Amino acid sequence: MRGEEYTRMSTPHVVVSSLPAGTAFSRLVMALGRARGDLVSAHAFAEASLRSTPQVAATLAEWSTKAAVPVGTTTDATWAGPLAPYGIAAEALTLLRAQSILGQLEPRLVRVPLHVNVPHETGAGAIGGWVGENHPIAVQQTAFETIVEGLYKYGVIVPLAQELLDFSIPDADVTVRRTVLGGLAKGIDSALLDPTKAGVAGISPASITNGATAITSSGSTAAQISTDLAAMIAGITTPGNALTWIMRRKTMATIAAALGAMSGLPATLYGLPVIVSDNSPAQITLADGQGIIYSDSGQFDISVSGNATLQLDTAPTDPATAATIMTSLWQANCVAVRALRWLAWKRVETGSVVYMTVTY
Repeated sequence: MRGEEYTRMSTPHVVVSSLPAGTAFSRLVMALGRARGDLVSAHAFAEASLRSTPQVAATLAEWSTKAAVPVGTTTDATWAGPLAPYGIAAEALTLLRAQSILGQLEPRLVRVPLHVNVPHETGAGAIGGWVGENHPIAVQQTAFETIVEGLYKYGVIVPLAQELLDFSIPDADVTVRRTVLGGLAKGIDSALLDPTKAGVAGISPASITNGATAITSSGSTAAQISTDLAAMIAGITTPGNALTWIMRRKTMATIAAALGAMSGLPATLYGLPVIVSDNSPAQITLADGQGIIYSDSGQFDISVSGNATLQLDTAPTDPATAATIMTSLWQANCVAVRALRWLAWKRVETGSVVYMTVTY
């Protein structure tokens, strides 16, 4: 083991890896890709070349000893079993959350189970009152509705050139992590914040900004920005206990330059926390997480194939109903990585989200 990749603790036999988070995940994908799905070959490569991430070889060894191995996913018993104890799926999911706006916003949202009836109060609530001696207690009523979070999944297929997987390990590690996890994070964040994304029953939830209050930007001077941000705050009609700004890095820098120290950026803006990410559309979003419900199965499905035939299109069509161009991964000398997550969100409180499209 190379000294720069591991740090030994004072306790005997305890080894902590200092490799970047997600390294085991990217190396698992690389091993499978180089071997084009052959588990024995992938395991041999991992044992010979990936010794600083032994969980990769251990996972592949367990898979390759199965009597029959189906298409590789992290959600069925054959594949999820090995991934769980070795922490590879958890590592990938943790890194994905860290890269995404949704992952940073998640602690401020109302967490509910997927596809379960959830009561949501729509009335004013029962607030009660003081009761004098021999006086009756006030009777109040409220109202509830039932909300069911849909069972949605978000996925992406990323083709990788076989040559990439044959490059030196450190370079390919970074590329695979950035391409697969970074691409998935960006797509999920766009689905979360793009005002044009309406929900499709049984397929996708609406974005939290779809149908939300929109503020029109008046400009980029200090006075105009102050006026616009004040209008956004005024547009929030919920209590605002979990208000959070979301914006691109350039937008944040423009606001900070215009308002100076009074802005509180980059950590806060007018005393409210800020999530800065270029995954955001060209807009500023102000969201009260207590008015948004969120569901996450906690599962991360990853599968690798070098023998599939794909439509290389961001909006694939049904081949049975339209003319399509299909590409053979085998013929193109490519390997495809498919990543899936099961999650959903819904804005349940009117006035809990306000957004403003900006050009800065």
